[in-house]
Amino acid sequence: MENDYQFADSAAARMLSQGLVRANEERGLSVRQLGKQLGYSQAVVLSHMANGRAPIPIDRAEQLADALKLDKKSFLQAVVQQRHPSVSWHLLSGGSQHSGSDNLPQELEAILGAQLKDLNKEQRAVMREVASDPSPRRRWLTVHEVPTVQELRAMYPSMEREGIPASDLAALRALSAG
Repeated sequence: MENDYQFADSAAARMLSQGLVRANEERGLSVRQLGKQLGYSQAVVLSHMANGRAPIPIDRAEQLADALKLDKKSFLQAVVQQRHPSVSWHLLSGGSQHSGSDNLPQELEAILGAQLKDLNKEQRAVMREVASDPSPRRRWLTVHEVPTVQELRAMYPSMEREGIPASDLAALRALSAG
């Protein structure tokens, strides 16, 4: 399903989303735990910001970058651009104007926290898959789906190559049908 939220296609939302995934994978931190650490009374606000449903507050950008180990400068620039997309920010810095797609390498490096040449073999393979798929969103997982898919992969080690056995898939469908 296509994400129709106003800020979904912003670099800031993508960076935040990836930071949440990395915090979960690398440090075992859930969105709820991060929300509590950051002082949010409702952790769902982090999910809303990550999927573009809500804008990221400029005054929280540095705190979010610290908590998620994102490059502060790149994340703050992305947040300011998200909040004020019609402003020609490049005029303030003396830089040249780029379209959003021109900034993709910088966004990826900010998310990675290193240069693209430092991507590991698995990251490179996934990037190639995404680039070659005409509809990559259908394969993308939200922060909330990752633990479920990880559990399925643990239960079915050959799932990535062979899928889930038809009988087990039918049982899962029956469970969801109620």
